[in-house]
Amino acid sequence: MYLVLDKDTIKSEVAPYLPTGKRGFPSKFSVEEIINAILYKLKTGVQWGFLPVKSLFEGDIPSWQTVYH
Repeated sequence: MYLVLDKDTIKSEVAPYLPTGKRGFPSKFSVEEIINAILYKLKTGVQWGFLPVKSLFEGDIPSWQTVYH
């Protein structure tokens, strides 16, 4: 798995500053994995369509569009 920041760092230092959704369905994917994928994209400069989501996520694998949105 490609790791930019560990999940504990993301959970303690990044996630508290993100707004939480008040309506709709809960996400199937963890916030830590989504943030890690976004940070990987920013660090490497890879295009959204070439984001290695199979290597970034454990369990269910989203499409790159899920990470983008």
